[in-house]
Amino acid sequence: MKNSLTLTLLLILFFTTCTLGQKNRYVRVFLKNGSIMKGVLLEEQPTVRLEMFDKSILTFQTDEVEKIENEKYINPNIRYKQKGFVHYTELGPLAMSNRASNGVTTSAFSFQTTNGYKFNQWLYTGLGLGADLYAVQTFVPVVLSIRGDLLRTGDKLPFYFIEGGHGFNATSNDVDSVRFGGGPTMAAGIGLKILFSNNTGFTISAGYRFQRSSVQQTGIETKEDFNRLTLRAGFSF
Repeated sequence: MKNSLTLTLLLILFFTTCTLGQKNRYVRVFLKNGSIMKGVLLEEQPTVRLEMFDKSILTFQTDEVEKIENEKYINPNIRYKQKGFVHYTELGPLAMSNRASNGVTTSAFSFQTTNGYKFNQWLYTGLGLGADLYAVQTFVPVVLSIRGDLLRTGDKLPFYFIEGGHGFNATSNDVDSVRFGGGPTMAAGIGLKILFSNNTGFTISAGYRFQRSSVQQTGIETKEDFNRLTLRAGFSF
């Protein structure tokens, strides 16, 4: 129930964010003197009033205007980053039911920060470090992250991500006869980056995450796999 509620809230946030800015009508105004003005249409009759990017208001008489066309909104402060250093910080729940060997439902929360280099639209590589907090075990994943943008225009950029590495087990051993170990970890999914200034933006993503661990008790080692739906929100620059 808790995971379903979390997923629902994140989906609402996703679709709400995607529709931001769609209430205002952004247009191009073609003047009879040959000029073209772009902005938010505040009024079309009896005069044409435009709000410009700098929040100034321009007013034209209707006989000065040849035509008005709808235009896709593009924030002039947004500049797509072709290459260079990129940072991500993201956190969120690791959803889906999964029980440990002792029958405890292992709900989880994840945090990760990644620093790396963007070579082009399709390829970013970076090194990620984080913390995955399960109900019964704690991991410190160290991963190689690969990402890429599916679009390069506009202020809402869908992206893919693939990660792989090792999750070090940081669980406290309260019982001398029990030892916890880490194992391989990987994740893959898609997300959306909403830019608000230059290349700085808010990110939301969803995908699959895997973590393997080992538990050694009285000389017998067993493997445990954690399979999760990863839901994350964060920022990047």
